Amino acid sequence: MSEVSYSLEEVHEGRYKVETEDEELEIVIHPVLIKVFKKDQKFSFSVNNVVSVYTNTPRFGPLCSANMLSSRPAKIKKVESLVEPKIRVKVGDREFEVIIAVTNISIYPEYRDSSGAPCTIVSTVVMY
Repeated sequence: MSEVSYSLEEVHEGRYKVETEDEELEIVIHPVLIKVFKKDQKFSFSVNNVVSVYTNTPRFGPLCSANMLSSRPAKIKKVESLVEPKIRVKVGDREFEVIIAVTNISIYPEYRDSSGAPCTIVSTVVMY
């Protein structure tokens, strides 16, 4: 497997509206293409995501940490996908649309980030 050069053509952030029992959130996923690999004429894309969370009821609490994983996540009442995150990338003469599919969202309302939004973990898979 070898690293290959690429040209980033377009990046679309993902947006999700999430409703829990206590608050309404907007989750924004900013995909970042890290590397492109090639093996036997097949390509693989390494993507990291930066997650921003906005809440209608900001408040302070213990900061996000690994300890939050031992607490109970909030019950999510509703998730609405507004825009799926995706990246358009050109490798040589080929163009790929890399879709970042959200597989799980966990919200820990007792723990907060520095802006007062609940700590949130978003799990994704990369499809192309």
